[in-house]
Amino acid sequence: MLGYYQQNHSLYNVIGVEKAASILNLAPGTVKNMCADGKIPAKKVGKTWIIDESYFTNPS
Repeated sequence: MLGYYQQNHSLYNVIGVEKAASILNLAPGTVKNMCADGKIPAKKVGKTWIIDESYFTNPS
């Protein structure tokens, strides 16, 4: 059951700005700006941007 939960839960693939910046080879500030501009689908929780990692493997 835990494996199913991990694979299908929407928060399982969440990454932060630092990891997204590493994937994109960009500065974290640039990634934050892209999130704020809607260029990367993300949600802001408090002061933290959360990004779905699957966007980088399956961009639409």
